[in-house]
Amino acid sequence: MKYSKEWLSKDEIKKLFSCPKIKTRDLLLIRVAYYGGLRISEVLDSRREDYRTDEYCYLLIKEQKTDKLNWESQPLPASIYADVVRYCNDNNIKTQDYVFQSNRKQELSYIRAYKMVKEICSKCGIIKPITTHTFRRSRATHLKNNGMSLNNVMLFLRHKRIETTIIYLKISKKELADELAKIDKKLLFEEI
Repeated sequence: MKYSKEWLSKDEIKKLFSCPKIKTRDLLLIRVAYYGGLRISEVLDSRREDYRTDEYCYLLIKEQKTDKLNWESQPLPASIYADVVRYCNDNNIKTQDYVFQSNRKQELSYIRAYKMVKEICSKCGIIKPITTHTFRRSRATHLKNNGMSLNNVMLFLRHKRIETTIIYLKISKKELADELAKIDKKLLFEEI
């Protein structure tokens, strides 16, 4: 499997999410990966008990199974949380069960998830070299391009270094041009 550094536009994401030919489990997997900005391993390792709601909805990511100090709560939209709960209820997925299971009720494999993403993109008419990581990259880019600070995008992705986050982002040329125009306008008025 070749690693892809592609992004999906907002229109392509909408196209995927509204494609009628996708199985419920597969669509939910993609939505959780995208909206949570998650690595595919984090999505596949998630169990029903890991989806929680207190002050906000989140997925509990157990970076180290025994050390609760290293567990992270990754924010999820309330609608995605509700979809996960509904899916689990509809499919008799118990507390300790993986949310995304194979037909044999085992954890879905990375290889199967990768192939599934390729198949879904093909069904939806998206012809790009997409991998499971594309959703994480796309979410980060969409957040940044819609006004989230670079520091908050870094925190959302749980990166330790800002340089890693910068590599992820595909900042649009229009955004750069708009930002430059705003700064130049301010600078020109200050010089007068």
